[in-house]
Amino acid sequence: MFELKPMLSALWRNKVAALLIAVQLALTLAIVGNASVIVDDRQDRIARPTGMAVEDIVSVTFHPTNSDFDLSGAVQADLDMIRRIPGVINATHTSHIPISGSGSSSDFYREPNQNSLDGETANIYYTGPEFIEALGIKLIAGRNFTPAEMKIFNPDDHYTSPVTIVTQQFADVMFPDGNALGQFLYTGKNDPIEIVGIVERHLGAWVTWPLAGNVAFYPALMDISFGRYVIRAEPGKRDQVLKQVEEKLAQRDSQRVIHIKTLSEEFDEGYAKDNLMVKVLSAVIAMLTFIIALGIVGLTFFWINQRRKQIGVRRALGATRANISRYFLLENCLIAGTGIAIGMAAAQIGNHFMVSNFSQPALPLSVMLACSLILLAVSLAAALVPALRAANISPATATRSV
Repeated sequence: MFELKPMLSALWRNKVAALLIAVQLALTLAIVGNASVIVDDRQDRIARPTGMAVEDIVSVTFHPTNSDFDLSGAVQADLDMIRRIPGVINATHTSHIPISGSGSSSDFYREPNQNSLDGETANIYYTGPEFIEALGIKLIAGRNFTPAEMKIFNPDDHYTSPVTIVTQQFADVMFPDGNALGQFLYTGKNDPIEIVGIVERHLGAWVTWPLAGNVAFYPALMDISFGRYVIRAEPGKRDQVLKQVEEKLAQRDSQRVIHIKTLSEEFDEGYAKDNLMVKVLSAVIAMLTFIIALGIVGLTFFWINQRRKQIGVRRALGATRANISRYFLLENCLIAGTGIAIGMAAAQIGNHFMVSNFSQPALPLSVMLACSLILLAVSLAAALVPALRAANISPATATRSV
């Protein structure tokens, strides 16, 4: 404690440099704290289970070139052929490819004739009874669709399926008491839709959608100008199946444009922005930490050169190397502590603004404290080498010009 008064006096004489480092530390903490929360949030989003056997699934989209194309006949013939390919577990048609960013949604209600504000939104798929096995998802309650429930309809028909299978997440949203199976949902047409099955999980079409995981499936084929399939291969045989599917579809009907992708590619594209943000913010965190370390090293070396005479006098009066090193480390700790205290307040203010305006995650106290301790450790580590160098200054060298 006896060093505190001369330390504060020295800092006051060099207050501009000390203030710059403190402000730099404060800004670094504010940025690093909020960036860390965003990185954690994006990493958690990417790590969410999809509910599907993503690594084993191939998606197909085709567009016929002739105007009188028989979609329902082509779908049946294609799927029969695809299921006979060695390595294929199952295949089904689908209105949209999962996690592709392309999909449709609908508002659902617990009672007919409800106000639009009372509804809950879910991603919807028109697909076949094979979709559970083709996607590798798990039916945890109820039953699958039956062939008799399958319908072919034109979008102009405004068809409403009498049955649906929903994800557990959406079932819990609609019926928090846990009795969703056998209950009825309603859309804007007010036709009752019975929940006949519940699957464990399906992320849906939009991975960045706040309601991702709210999904409902209908047993139907929409008769439109193109078709889509999802095909699940045995583990390790996806690429082999992909080539076979592409060749056989082209052989069966060469008068259409076929586009094939793996669901892994859809996954990577869906999370491309999140992955980019994680990389950019991680680089920003590393760069800012490096810059603040360089600033502390430079400032400490500068102060040591300015105080060589003072250090020499203290050594001549009996100060040990440990005393000199401790002096500069404590001085650095005082500056860092001031900057971190200011930075913690700035981090909370900045986070409140981001939460209010950009729907970013809140900054927990635990994350802020962890970032503060890391920056404090970096500050002390950066000052360690200059402090050790100051301790090696001999009294004779320091006082030679006196």
